[in-house]
Amino acid sequence: MLATNMGLTDWAIVAGLLVFIIGVVLNSRRQTQSVADFLVAGRSVGRNMMALAEGSVWIGAVNVIAMFEMYQNGGFSSVWWNMLFETTWVFMAISGWLVYRYRQTRALTVAQFLDMRYSKRVRLLAAGLAWTAGIINFGIFPAVAARFFIYFCGLPDALNIFGLSISTFPLIMAALLLVSLFIVFTGGQISVVIANFFQGAFTNIAAVIIVVFLFVSQFNWSEIVEALKTAPAEASRLDPFHSSEVKDFNAWYFVIAIVGAFYCQLSFLGSQACNASAKTAHEYRMSRALGHWRWTSLCLFFLMLVLVSYTYLHHASYSEQASQINSVLDSISSDPDNAVRAQQTVTVALTRILPPGLIGLMAALMLAAVISTYDTFLHTWGSVFVQDVVVPFHKKELPAKSQMAYLRMAIIGVGVFVFLFSWWYPQRQSILMYFALINNIWLGGSGAVVIGGLYWKRGTTAAAMTSLILGAGMSIVGIVCVQAWPTIYEREFPINGQWVFFGTMVVCSIVYVLMSLLGGNKAAFNLDRLLHRGKYSIEEDRTDIEEKASPFARLFGITKEFTRFDRFTTYVVVGWFILLFIVFVVGTLYGLIFEISTDSWARFWYWYMWQLFVVFFVSTIWLTIGGLRDVRKMYRLLRTRKRDFSDDGRVCHDRNDGEFSEQGQ
Repeated sequence: MLATNMGLTDWAIVAGLLVFIIGVVLNSRRQTQSVADFLVAGRSVGRNMMALAEGSVWIGAVNVIAMFEMYQNGGFSSVWWNMLFETTWVFMAISGWLVYRYRQTRALTVAQFLDMRYSKRVRLLAAGLAWTAGIINFGIFPAVAARFFIYFCGLPDALNIFGLSISTFPLIMAALLLVSLFIVFTGGQISVVIANFFQGAFTNIAAVIIVVFLFVSQFNWSEIVEALKTAPAEASRLDPFHSSEVKDFNAWYFVIAIVGAFYCQLSFLGSQACNASAKTAHEYRMSRALGHWRWTSLCLFFLMLVLVSYTYLHHASYSEQASQINSVLDSISSDPDNAVRAQQTVTVALTRILPPGLIGLMAALMLAAVISTYDTFLHTWGSVFVQDVVVPFHKKELPAKSQMAYLRMAIIGVGVFVFLFSWWYPQRQSILMYFALINNIWLGGSGAVVIGGLYWKRGTTAAAMTSLILGAGMSIVGIVCVQAWPTIYEREFPINGQWVFFGTMVVCSIVYVLMSLLGGNKAAFNLDRLLHRGKYSIEEDRTDIEEKASPFARLFGITKEFTRFDRFTTYVVVGWFILLFIVFVVGTLYGLIFEISTDSWARFWYWYMWQLFVVFFVSTIWLTIGGLRDVRKMYRLLRTRKRDFSDDGRVCHDRNDGEFSEQGQ
């Protein structure tokens, strides 16, 4: 049984955040009137609000713990290779790769778009694969979050309730899921996006406060460097060119991640509602760039927590604290593969580092991270099941209230499943490797189908079906091998989840192209109609994007729809990433030719962390103020907008059924 780590002030901070979020959600409930409101917030969200709201989805507790694992294993070596990934991602964001065209389709879900582009068969197959992979992927979230709160807050293993001893683990899982279900039930995506915005703003502000504390009172750079130097020579935490023995998170992990980012940009359905909730395609493109700017700088927070924790565990000056931390970690039972112990190492260390008040702030930050992920994923996978499995089988139009009732029931079903799965499943590998394996069931084949559907008029239904089935099959083989190999051969499967994912992407892409080319002389698909261009355009979404700006502006992805402030934003955000990219390229070329000393790397990382802090501070102020303005505009728009109740996700003659009433066709 653990001693409690939380004082009255700490609990008050957590309770205050929870009460505030519930109040915000209750205030938003009257705005949800139609299916489109429930699914995509009535397409009314501005860029700054969306940047924080969507970003909060991916800061969930499970991703925070996953970041802890990555930085524990790789240290600054992982940061270096990740610089290339971050730069690539922001160029995708500002160019609108995939998501811009998807928003132009006005589909409510990705599977609905696949119905419009290919056929109902593709929609049903895609929905089935995405839903299966999604809920299994989501299945470990409650367990990871519950363990964090148990070990961080110092909660007992069991609570005595009316004379019965009840395990704390399922109680915490249930409580977190119930709060998230309340948010989704209250107003669907409108409540989710508003709650996530405020939780994202709180997360940023709390993270800034904690980082400042660590810089001022715990950041002894010489001790941190000495601790990092204790790592094996070829598993360096400082020198990325001596990291070949870093398990899982070496250079190849990030190279594959870059390929996967291009391939699966639209297939990560956890944020599919966000993809369609922005006011326009351009607004969403800007939100992605701003959101990635914020996320990259927020990584300083994760990195700082790991560095200080690592120092406490590996530096001779903190041997007493290390002994206390390890004694708690040794008490973790039922963990033969040490996966849970590795996940909770930073968590337990933080209880010995942060003072009262900041313990509560960290707990509240993680509570916000958990809820913002849960409410979005509950909404996503409930929506996928109803919109892409139930609705396609209904020949007649469902009343809005009936459809939203189905959505709420499906969301409850998802919540029950992930609760039971988390309680049952014994996790035996790192979180990110688990994600790579499970998500591959859907992601491996879907990237080729989505990219081909949006950019290639010759892509066929047969090619799409084959790619999706092949991708799922290869993924299942990979999962079986990874799970069964240790039992049969008493060692790990030689190919990790990331490499299985890469092989699936390559094979499915080749098969999709070949199947489409061999599909005969079928007439080319009308992409203009799908993307609402030219004579098919809709006034509400119409933007002038035909003429490009100067060659210099093209580098930044700027078109005529960019206002003066949009251009300024783009130059600031993309310019910063270009600077990081130049540093990465020059540093990599120099490091491949010459040997760079560990002390030189230490000086570079010290500079890197300080500039990251400046960007983090600026982005927090920028997005919080801009997001509050967007919230006000969103409420004003929802109060005055006339709803189109036929905009409910049905497809008729390759088109969103609601478009016939909009265009009089």
